[in-house]
Amino acid sequence: MVYDTLIVGSGPAGLTCAIFLGRYLRRVVVIDDGRPRNYASRGIHGFLGYHAIPPNELRARGRAEAEACGVEFREGRVEKIEPVGDLFECTLASGECVPARRVVLAYGIRDTIPDIPEIDDYYGVSVHHCPDCDGYEAREKRIGVIGWETKAVAFALKLLQWSNDVVVFTHGHEREWDEEEHSKLLAEQIGVKDERIVAFEGDEGRARAAVLSTGERVPVEAIFFNIKVARSSDLAEQLGCKCDANLIEVDDGRKTSVEGVWAVGDIVGPRLAITSAADGAIAAISINNSLQLPNRRV
Repeated sequence: MVYDTLIVGSGPAGLTCAIFLGRYLRRVVVIDDGRPRNYASRGIHGFLGYHAIPPNELRARGRAEAEACGVEFREGRVEKIEPVGDLFECTLASGECVPARRVVLAYGIRDTIPDIPEIDDYYGVSVHHCPDCDGYEAREKRIGVIGWETKAVAFALKLLQWSNDVVVFTHGHEREWDEEEHSKLLAEQIGVKDERIVAFEGDEGRARAAVLSTGERVPVEAIFFNIKVARSSDLAEQLGCKCDANLIEVDDGRKTSVEGVWAVGDIVGPRLAITSAADGAIAAISINNSLQLPNRRV
């Protein structure tokens, strides 16, 4: 079978795109490797009508809705996509080749998690990567920021919206921000700890303190990190899509620079579940229009 559209990834962007295309009666297959960015989150915040819904539940609901529209799902990882004539041949890690007329890249990004022992016990509960998603839940708490570049300063200053008690941990790295940026931290009474964090103290995922290599225990109740993110696949680069360091370039319809290829979600813009879902709908409308027969276009 040649599919009208193959979607790589089944987060909010990929699922919403699949649902809309299924409702357009298009033949759609979604391929996902089961490794979402927000795997550790206990709840998605700011998603209209579904505040604090667990990510797995949102994906399950989305998948059921898509399947009801005729969308197919396959577990696996797409390793290669090649244009062949008017089609794309998408090769999975299993060796299977799936042909499609259009491709949607919705595979998201991966966060570099700080190398702190047992941090996974706290990740998603009191350790987070997105203040836009989880800053509200940290209001009036003692907040720590892990990072050593200029963006860590920006993170710390932003978190003052929710708490006046913020500290930055460079985790043993040299500070990479300049004097002007450091003066902004000092002006807001944001302290800086340069020692490595060797452990967190707490229970049931809720931190109470960060333990430094010197033995000092710094009280913290919420921790945000800003180290590095990277696209979770190089398919865009394989296809020749225009990219910058962080994002894939798309037009208003979420179409990439490569004919027949769209990109949605965290790899193209604001990294929120609700904006990713909107991306999926926008792309689906654009894709459906591109698949219309010439005599049905005006």
